[in-house]
This record gives sequence, structure tokens and C-alpha cells, in this order.
Amino acid sequence: FIGDCVMALWNAPRHLKHHERAAVGAALDMQARLMELHAQWITSGVPTIRVRIGINTDTVLVGNFGCEYRINYTALGDGVNLASRLEAANKPFGTAALVADSTRSKAGSD
Repeated sequence: FIGDCVMALWNAPRHLKHHERAAVGAALDMQARLMELHAQWITSGVPTIRVRIGINTDTVLVGNFGCEYRINYTALGDGVNLASRLEAANKPFGTAALVADSTRSKAGSD
């Protein structure tokens, strides 16, 4: 967890064939489940939430980063930054998920 967000990685630490499709599928599944929860929350008078997703495919540094008293398994690099910017761009565009062309072109259209 990073503040109020979650960063998920595919294809690390182990190779995952079609990781782009897996990432997009997870985003679609998350949004579908959120819509189901919204229906329950509205009938119960519970406030709803929005989830925004940014997906990018790139070569980045992945591993344990930090020092002896604080270490995290994470990813670093321009590709990670672009995914974060895509997530943030959902707000002004009024969208729930933005997918970079580097991912879309490899994930397929079905």
C-alpha cells in the first residue's frame, strides 16, 4: 500500500505469459465487483467509493529496496511513474481506468 493506493505487479518475480491481459482483466474484475458493492451500499445507506486504475507495461527495476531496518519489494522506473500518472488522469477525464498503449497493444482487444 502506498498511502491510499495499491500498486500491483505482474510478471515479477516470476514470468507470467500474457501479463498485460492479466492486468487489464484484474482491472475490469475490480470495477465490476465495485459496481456490485455500490448496489449493496446504496440500499444500506453506506457511502460509495471510486477506484481509479492506471496500467502501463514497461521494463522497470523490481526487487527489494531500502535498508536494513526498512525494506520493500517494489518496482521503480519511468514505467511505474507513467502508470501512476495514468491513474491520476482518470479524475479529470471522469474515467475509472486508463491503459497505456504499451499494454493495450499486447493485451488484445477481446
